[in-house]
Amino acid sequence: MNVLSSVAAPPTIPVETIELPEFKQAGVQLDLLRLDLVHPLISGNKWFKLKYALQAVKSSACQRVLSFGGAWSNHIHALAYAGFEQGIETVGVIRGERPAVLSQTLIDAERWGMQLVFVSRLEYRDKDNAVFLSRLAEKYGEFHCLPEGGSGEWVIAGCLEIISLFDAANYDLICCPCGTGGTLAGLIAGKPVGVSLLGVSALKGGEFLYHDIRGLLARAGIVDPEGWSLQLDCHEGGYAKVSARLAVAMQRFSQCSGVELEPVYTGKALLALLQKLEQGGFAPGDRVMLIHTGGMQGLRGMKETLLRKLSSSLRPKAEPS
Repeated sequence: MNVLSSVAAPPTIPVETIELPEFKQAGVQLDLLRLDLVHPLISGNKWFKLKYALQAVKSSACQRVLSFGGAWSNHIHALAYAGFEQGIETVGVIRGERPAVLSQTLIDAERWGMQLVFVSRLEYRDKDNAVFLSRLAEKYGEFHCLPEGGSGEWVIAGCLEIISLFDAANYDLICCPCGTGGTLAGLIAGKPVGVSLLGVSALKGGEFLYHDIRGLLARAGIVDPEGWSLQLDCHEGGYAKVSARLAVAMQRFSQCSGVELEPVYTGKALLALLQKLEQGGFAPGDRVMLIHTGGMQGLRGMKETLLRKLSSSLRPKAEPS
């Protein structure tokens, strides 16, 4: 079967025009694709990443999926619920020793039947190693292995459908956050000619994403159409790191739009667009689409940090001596 064939129509997702003052003053239209509304628990881009992978599992003899993630992983959370809903066994290999108190994400995952396997951070680095995977199979039985973040064999087939949710040809730039690059790869595969794509790395040192995204395209038999790039300097210190400027930008966005973002992914994509606007990267009349990739469940572990950063942004700066 062609990896890009579709077996079901994607859901209807709203597009909202966001009235941020700086974009309005520059004559630039900013729209938001509300993937956060696709499903209450299989959130955002995870719905598209998991769709075809789990269909393949359901049609196979083995009904167990093993994957990887951290304590607040959106992927682990979505996979656990999807497995529960579809009667698929799930095993989550979690980075770090088991804590005395689980995160709300992992509490949910266990409640939905996911078997949690905690490994040291050193062991976790071997997650793509065949010997390590073989040891896991000996211990937990046969499984389908889904890479961290869900960017496996079927990711382009699913994420390609995101581009069909709106009239992509009407935009000058489409922007989405990147963790493993699977969502951006799907967008690249379906992007109209003349439309630019910007992926914003949520991780420090995200240069590897160029290689990984091109690899995903090649394995799906897709010739890279180019016209896409990565923004690598809006990670704010690294994965899940939060700066005062990020916290302030997210708060202003929420106040202007009534839409809440999370700081790990979509918040950083917003920051990249604001930075591009400040640097004169848009012309009057440009239309920009920001893709809200969901993952709002992870906000539960970030609220105190966001409040602290907001408070620090309000403190008066010391006078120079």
